[in-house]
Amino acid sequence: MKYKAVICFSALDWNFLRQRTHYIMEGMATRGLKVLFVENTGVRNPRFDDFNRILNRLKNAADTGNASNSVPDNMEIFSPMALPFPYNKLAIYYNAWYIKKYINGFLARYNLLPSEVIFWTYLATPAILRLAEDYLWGLVVYDVVSDPKLVERKLAPHEKKLLLTADKVLFASHVLYEQYSPVTRNPVVFEDGFNTGLLQSRIKPCLMDNLPRPRFLYIGGINRKIWREMIESLCAAFPGGSVTLIGPTSDDTKLANLPNLYILPPCSDYRELAPYLENAEAGIIPYYNDDYAGAMHPAKLNEYIIFGLPVVATATPELTKLDQTWGKGFFYLGANPEEFVRAATTALADDTVTRESRKAFAVTNTWDVRLEVLFDLIE
Repeated sequence: MKYKAVICFSALDWNFLRQRTHYIMEGMATRGLKVLFVENTGVRNPRFDDFNRILNRLKNAADTGNASNSVPDNMEIFSPMALPFPYNKLAIYYNAWYIKKYINGFLARYNLLPSEVIFWTYLATPAILRLAEDYLWGLVVYDVVSDPKLVERKLAPHEKKLLLTADKVLFASHVLYEQYSPVTRNPVVFEDGFNTGLLQSRIKPCLMDNLPRPRFLYIGGINRKIWREMIESLCAAFPGGSVTLIGPTSDDTKLANLPNLYILPPCSDYRELAPYLENAEAGIIPYYNDDYAGAMHPAKLNEYIIFGLPVVATATPELTKLDQTWGKGFFYLGANPEEFVRAATTALADDTVTRESRKAFAVTNTWDVRLEVLFDLIE
């Protein structure tokens, strides 16, 4: 590897649910690169329901050392107190100046030249673009996991510029690649890998142990992507079973108070997910099939597949493509609540052989394997 360091501008915080960003940057660090992980500076102006997120940022800035996702050697976490107005001229100037001061310190601490550093971003905001342009970086990479313009339309002209100037533009999903490739200079599909380390977890028991079967499990953000009617229909179809959702809940997401629906906060330790996954009959992805969620490669596939769970999901364009690519036995898809319930019923007939074949698929497609492909791409 000719590069010595990576500066990553993340769209999430290090303590958030483990996703692609974590695995890639952790892989870079364990392979000897110095990694500066810059936590999310935002793509839109704050709203009232962002209050908890702002409090969390203040907490992170005060004490990065207590990260629930352990920080590997060679990695620094920077939780910038950026002004939360990404398109305001004064805020752009201040944020770029403020973050640049930290970057300069990082470069000096490790005696690095910008040409030895990969500038890796999940954000295409004006301040981040300014930082990309202010140095002669060795490589500029834009990693696209969703279409941010569907969150904030003001981002469009800035992202367009990055798509045409980045040395590599990676896409987590085939649908995103197809949507973006006509307007992107160097588009590449780079699929997620699987983190099998969770299989070694010995943390037991869990709150699911006493819940009735069949047990359906969702892990991830409980937010606007969730198709509420899918969950309600699943609860109604299996009144003797249980549906458990584990993850942070956004203030604008309201689910019915059902007797067999259990909503749990995110685990304080990632390893605590293991017993839930071991004790579930199926993993669920009840997403809306809209332009935003429909194009995403859900990060939770990692946890479901490594434990061999069948995946009951909305028939989004991306999951439909994966169903065709990965082959029979991974996904049970439904386009509406009625089909979702039928898919869940079929998934429960799953056998041990199919479950083990899913585990084997994960073992041959780990993040270690995918990172070797990534290094070939960026060398």
